[in-house]
Amino acid sequence: MKKFSKKKLVLLSISIVIFCVAVILGYHAVDNSLTEEDIHYIQIYLSSVESLPEDTSYREELDYFISVQQSVLNIAPNNDEIPPGQKREPKDLYEAKTGWSFDKSRVIEKILRYSGFETRHISIYSTEKTGSVIKSLITSEISSHAVTEVLTKKGWLVVDSTAPWISTDTDNQPLSIDHIHACVKHALPIDWNTEPPIEIYLEPFVFIYGLYSRHGKFYPPYNLIPDIHYGEFIQNVL
Repeated sequence: MKKFSKKKLVLLSISIVIFCVAVILGYHAVDNSLTEEDIHYIQIYLSSVESLPEDTSYREELDYFISVQQSVLNIAPNNDEIPPGQKREPKDLYEAKTGWSFDKSRVIEKILRYSGFETRHISIYSTEKTGSVIKSLITSEISSHAVTEVLTKKGWLVVDSTAPWISTDTDNQPLSIDHIHACVKHALPIDWNTEPPIEIYLEPFVFIYGLYSRHGKFYPPYNLIPDIHYGEFIQNVL
């Protein structure tokens, strides 16, 4: 029988570990695909929204985002979260008539992707009290918020999930979450078109693309491994 060298055994062991980790992470990854059920309910959300013209202007994009946001807030006007361990897709929010930021942002994102836009999910955690990114990420009771960022003709724009607000400046140009974060971090003024109605945008915070929950209980298989969409998550280091 052929003997493996120590080096080959180490490489084989590392390969097996990497493979197992990849399988586990893939199994737990958040699925952003649109199901037939999603599309059926998305069309209900869009029944009150004026369709986009074929050649859409930036102004028309903004109007569309605002209308989609308002439709979701009208259909689910209450802010009680859908309990952990349960689905939070367009149908579930529609039937519950309530949801918190992580529930409503999910639906807004699916509607916008259905409409042909590129989106990414953002989790925001306040560092105002902890003074530390790490402490805020591992502290369960810290102030947090989940929002959508959508790519417009002029750049990334934040669409809030619990209030009728989008991130534009006084010239109606989009403000990305990265730009907002940098301004807050360095105490630079922001020429808001409309100031955010939620304090977390105005105080020190950390944001993460593609993190849907730290506790793993929002999306199947509902266990302790964080809910992450890795295609979005990788953008944190790009």
